[in-house]
Amino acid sequence: MIYIHTTYIITAIVFYLFSYIYYLKISHGLGNKATYLQMRRFVPCAILAVLPAALASLPLSSPLFLIPAVIAVLWILTYPTLYFISNHKVSSDFEFHFEAVFGLYFIAWISSLGILAQQVSWLAIPATIFITLAELIMLAIPIAQLIYYGLYKACINENGMEMIQETHYNEIIEYIKSMPLTLNITAFFSSICTTLIVLFFNYQELIILQSTPIINLAVIAATAIFLSIYLWKKKHGVFIRTAIVEFYLDVKEYLATNLQYTQNMQERISKLQVTSLNKSQKTQTILIVIGESASRDYMKAFNKEYKYNTTPWLDRMAQSKNFILFPNAFSILPGTVIAVSNAMTEINQYNDKKFYESCSIIDIAHKAGYKVHWYSNQGHLGSADTPVTLIANTADVAKWTKQELNQIQYDESLLDYLGELDTTKNNFLVVHLKGSHFNFLNRYPESFTKFGTAGKYELELNYANSIAYTDSVLEQIFNYAKDNLNLQAMVYFSDHATVPDKRRSPNFEGLASVRIPFFTYFADEYIAQHQEVYDTLKKHENFYWTNDLAYELLCSILDIKSNHFDETNSLASEKFKYKREDLRTNCGQSKI
Repeated sequence: MIYIHTTYIITAIVFYLFSYIYYLKISHGLGNKATYLQMRRFVPCAILAVLPAALASLPLSSPLFLIPAVIAVLWILTYPTLYFISNHKVSSDFEFHFEAVFGLYFIAWISSLGILAQQVSWLAIPATIFITLAELIMLAIPIAQLIYYGLYKACINENGMEMIQETHYNEIIEYIKSMPLTLNITAFFSSICTTLIVLFFNYQELIILQSTPIINLAVIAATAIFLSIYLWKKKHGVFIRTAIVEFYLDVKEYLATNLQYTQNMQERISKLQVTSLNKSQKTQTILIVIGESASRDYMKAFNKEYKYNTTPWLDRMAQSKNFILFPNAFSILPGTVIAVSNAMTEINQYNDKKFYESCSIIDIAHKAGYKVHWYSNQGHLGSADTPVTLIANTADVAKWTKQELNQIQYDESLLDYLGELDTTKNNFLVVHLKGSHFNFLNRYPESFTKFGTAGKYELELNYANSIAYTDSVLEQIFNYAKDNLNLQAMVYFSDHATVPDKRRSPNFEGLASVRIPFFTYFADEYIAQHQEVYDTLKKHENFYWTNDLAYELLCSILDIKSNHFDETNSLASEKFKYKREDLRTNCGQSKI
């Protein structure tokens, strides 16, 4: 018995030293107060980790102790280590003590629950299920972080967390399908095996009835009750104060504040003043097409040296005076939601406006007398109430192509919606493409294949085909609008770019992921009536530009004056104030 108690004491000491020393090593900018505070705080954590096992004489090799101990070590190590590797050169002040607190208390919680269940035979099965679920969920969190780091070579950041919370289910399915079959099979069977192993060992342990002294059992029960509250309570619980969970909740709260965009709409619109300078008596259509993941580096119209003719229609149109191609356009970030919401509202990298306080180009178009239609093939980006969806839903008509589980919807399906526009009204039309979103092989019909072998997974060739397909879709949209809707102006730009043979990352990894295509079209009638807009854009065609300034460009094209329109941000204005050295990407953190 003395030997057993000595083992528990030694284990507690090891837990304490491991947690505290690692905390000191992995933290930056600790003051004396934090250093001594955690020195004391980790003592009861280490003691409590082994206390239930010691009171019940539970062997430290028992699954009720060993499995949560492994999970605890992963919690103590994973996020602090990955954050340190990714940020220690740029951040001088960070520390992660709640990871150790949670990990050590988790051991005590699971082992105390298991010991209590061992006292009553009928609790074996429900306790096995509950404990196994708790362990698997807590195991999945550090494992997911390790997988993320393995994919992107960085700790998860704000962009990555937003992407995870906003990703549509079909995108998840496509991403899984794009992974090697052997990897998917390995991951699936590894998950099944891990679940079965944990279930088996927990059940084998819990069907063993144990007799524990009543006083010891009372202490163990008190520990279980205390930790069930302290670990998991919604406010000030240990779990929600761990760095990764706190980070997740902060991003979730930030996204939730975007819902104020709808709540503040009436107040925002009431203060918006718009004067239309358009003198045309004929009804007309202004068309915006937002691309997806298109890089101008892979478009022949922008990069004459590219080996594949991916843009035959745009090549032809570029010869016309009505089309202006801008070869120096950049996205603000390789991510759809932020890029599009910034493009369509007053927010940009160069001001401090908040999304839910900002007017959108939809608001401007409404005030200028246009009926607004928004058609998207982006899978209602929407199910998560993203800023893009909130903006789209302020249109008079907002529709998304039908997204069925595991079904591919090509961009040409958007053409069916164009017949809904009333030609007796002024129309402002937004078309949001799926474009070249990964998996590229799924972005175009197999029969459309122009480069490589139909149906064969070849990243650059699949990407080139998706670009060519977008060129074809743009041609069809343009022709329909020109022939049927009195199209006066068209603007196309992509939300961001991508490098097809490089795994997409939520982290900024250079300008290749933000070099986007951007062009405008103006009808002869529009040019005659808005000569200054056309001449200025023609003059500025080689200027550098970022797509978060699209809002002001569209205000100029609509030919309005407004208290929410800064002409110095408009590429179509002689007052445009930006030179290349002024412009930024990566949400303002990187120069172009």
